[in-house]
Amino acid sequence: MLLRMIYAIPLLGWMLRDAVQGTDESRVWFMLNMIMLWIFAGVIFGYPGIIIPAIAAAFMVLTTLVWMTAGSLFPRR
Repeated sequence: MLLRMIYAIPLLGWMLRDAVQGTDESRVWFMLNMIMLWIFAGVIFGYPGIIIPAIAAAFMVLTTLVWMTAGSLFPRR
């Protein structure tokens, strides 16, 4: 349900669906588009356009590391 709602977003949903269900070349183009979007945000918004996505990515990596290493602390359902 959530994935269908994300796919319904006009431009981003189409690119994301192609990256998930498409070929390896589609994934490369998707990553290049995301990098260009990050650079464009830096040009338009300056330093906050660069640092805010980097902080969000660092938070996601830290959360993933905690989830991977402390998996036995949480009961499985």
